[in-house]
Amino acid sequence: QLTAHFFVFYFAVVSAITPPVALASYAAAGISGANPMETSVASFRIGIAAFIVPFMFFYNSALLMDGTAVEIIRAAITATFGVFLLSAGVQGWFMGGRSVWFIRLGLVIAALFMIEGGVVTDLLGLGAAVGLYLVQRLFKPRETAAIPVRGAD
Repeated sequence: QLTAHFFVFYFAVVSAITPPVALASYAAAGISGANPMETSVASFRIGIAAFIVPFMFFYNSALLMDGTAVEIIRAAITATFGVFLLSAGVQGWFMGGRSVWFIRLGLVIAALFMIEGGVVTDLLGLGAAVGLYLVQRLFKPRETAAIPVRGAD
């Protein structure tokens, strides 16, 4: 029951940056003199990881301090790393450099593995993140990398 209440409360708080209402974003745009809708969309992109956090509570109650000390610490570490991976995938910046689209997609998938909260899925997400880091560092794919597609023409 605590999880359900906190889930609803969390989304009520985060709604301040969700377009088209985005009261906090419109206030910030008014102060800075920027376009309110562009500010709202930018705040949504920056805060997209915040919308995943309540689902982490749902899958792993140790994040709400329900469990042993070891479970709580492991859940906190993997949730933090999962949010980092999700943010890196959405923003396109991973470990000091711009990321190619397929690395970004892999980062989002690795983050989703970290969200589930099981030991096996955490190890899969960690392994995927390490593999993506090695691909980015060793092969240095260009940002403009694309998959060649041949049509019928």
